[in-house]
Amino acid sequence: MARDVTHPETGEILAERNDELTEELSAELAEQGVTALYVRSALTCKSEHGICRLCYGRNLATGKLVDPGEAVGIIAAQSIGEPGTQLTLRTFHTGGVASADDITQGLPRVQEIFEARSPKGKALLAEIDGKAQIYKDEDNTRKIYIVASEVYNDEYELPNGYELTVDSGAEVGEGQVVAHSNRSDIEHPPIVARMNGILVVQGNKVIISNEDREEVALVVPHAARLRPMIIDGDTEPFEEGKTYQVSTGQQLTEGSADPQELLALQGREAVQRYLVNEAQKVYRSQGVNINDKHIEVIVRQMLRRARIEEPGDTGMLPGELVELSELRRINQDVVSQGGDPAIAATVLLGITKASLNTDSFLSAASFQETTRVLTEASINGKVDYLRGLKENVVIGKLIPAGTGIEKQRRPKRDDLVGEIARMLQEGPEQIEPTDGAADLPINQEVERARSLLGLGDDGDVEREQLEALASERNDADRELEMRLRQLLEGGDEEDNGAALDENGARDVVFERDETTDNDAV
Repeated sequence: MARDVTHPETGEILAERNDELTEELSAELAEQGVTALYVRSALTCKSEHGICRLCYGRNLATGKLVDPGEAVGIIAAQSIGEPGTQLTLRTFHTGGVASADDITQGLPRVQEIFEARSPKGKALLAEIDGKAQIYKDEDNTRKIYIVASEVYNDEYELPNGYELTVDSGAEVGEGQVVAHSNRSDIEHPPIVARMNGILVVQGNKVIISNEDREEVALVVPHAARLRPMIIDGDTEPFEEGKTYQVSTGQQLTEGSADPQELLALQGREAVQRYLVNEAQKVYRSQGVNINDKHIEVIVRQMLRRARIEEPGDTGMLPGELVELSELRRINQDVVSQGGDPAIAATVLLGITKASLNTDSFLSAASFQETTRVLTEASINGKVDYLRGLKENVVIGKLIPAGTGIEKQRRPKRDDLVGEIARMLQEGPEQIEPTDGAADLPINQEVERARSLLGLGDDGDVEREQLEALASERNDADRELEMRLRQLLEGGDEEDNGAALDENGARDVVFERDETTDNDAV
């Protein structure tokens, strides 16, 4: 669960956040009168890489909480791919030419949904909140007019002895004097309009009304059928001349909504619900049951990027596509330093385009447009951190899934570089020796470096081990090993703790204690 669940009357906590919503707990909550609760979902998970266990929930194969390293993306793809072989390949036509009455079903509809394409027979959506009416023009074209009107009133008391300077019903502007006192003193100041509008006198009150009006006209395609309106829980046909209250993003005609339009009008959550529900409609119409979480995993990948609108102080460019997790991290860093965060809009990408816009150029190149992807990656100097499955398969490495996830949990090479750079600049951190003849002062930074290299903490590091490791790495890694060897094995300088190199950086110097096998600072 995403939040604590409390008793609706007593306020007692019945279940805590992050508790698993089991069948027994569900029955217990229902008995206590709980009618709604917040649950975690793959759609709302903010994990930077992959999906966290609590948001994914149970592995449907085992009935237990999913294990770390489970390839849930592969499972999701297989869960919609295999039943996809049972779907029809037809598009139903009502006539000899394509029209709004065409019904795309089966596999073509699934492709339409996951590629976020504009559907055939696209439905009209209300662009604003307001009152809608349908009329026919002189050329017999049907149009839906939506008028959004909001009236703002500002009232003023009209004390005795005050006279109006404008007539009732006149238009006044902000800052204009509308009434003044016969006495011109500080205690009887004039009444000044605080906004633009029409002035109306009602008894001893002056009311200035301002109507904010917006009107939108939508042309209804000739073959499109109007969708019934729901009024007070009852459906009523959308008839000419009648007025109906509509909301932004509401579907006005029969057909399928364009997910891009829905995202622009109603936002991220609405388009997520729409894509999941539409995909489920297709599969259920063929008698196929798929758990929502598999479709949610795919939809999450389609909505994982945002387009920068205002970069603020982040250094990003307007129009740039960035990962939502990366955007959150950058904005947090900028705000913590007193800067302005970037403003971005969520972008809906079809699953094909989302695969090509991944951070891994090896994964993108193995999918489509190999030459273009590799060319752009080389021009931009991209680095592939090999976090996914495909890129590791391409280069023959153990995939970071299942038991291979333990390898991913180890610190990366860039962590090692950063740690050594800090050691070189700041010098080692000293600790006091403990009691006992065998316990010599140990340098914590040396132990940290050993851990980062995966060499363990077994005392002395053999020179042969370092040379074997260095021979398996490239030139840059060999240089890194040599610098680390200097840290671990010592140098020729005098035992003064640290010495400056030619660049002014501090090199840590060690001496060998001949009485033991340990390195002493």
